[in-house]
Amino acid sequence: MLISDQRTKEEKLKGILEEVKAKSFVEGYEASDEEALGILISNYFQWTGLPILKTTYWALEDANFHTENETIEELINKLGGKL
Repeated sequence: MLISDQRTKEEKLKGILEEVKAKSFVEGYEASDEEALGILISNYFQWTGLPILKTTYWALEDANFHTENETIEELINKLGGKL
């Protein structure tokens, strides 16, 4: 992927997160990007925990948090899911 393509995607996502913040939180509350992305992911997966956990797993995998992923994988397995 070209760096400029990545920047464009990040800019688009930032705009979406700002929209989520404006529509999902009370006026005056300064929501974080993490809170807004959490709401976006939760809505996208229709409040279903397993795909949210899988998304968390893959994000941590990409960030090289392999030890922490063992805990996430255990949760996924406990819920009857597979990666």
